[in-house]
Amino acid sequence: MARKKVAKKAAKKAAKSTHGRAAGKTQISISLSESLVKGIDKMAAKENRNRSNFISNVLLDKVEGR
Repeated sequence: MARKKVAKKAAKKAAKSTHGRAAGKTQISISLSESLVKGIDKMAAKENRNRSNFISNVLLDKVEGR
């Protein structure tokens, strides 16, 4: 029973902690070549977006078949 309480408390704490991210967002980590990151940054700047927002939108379009 004590384990359930600890797990429930940890889940509740994790749900509250977004580390500054918008609700419903999950942080991930990927490795990309420097040249790819430079290209992404140039394209993102043209659209007045940050890198994360640009990558998220490109992936969303791909997943949704746009």
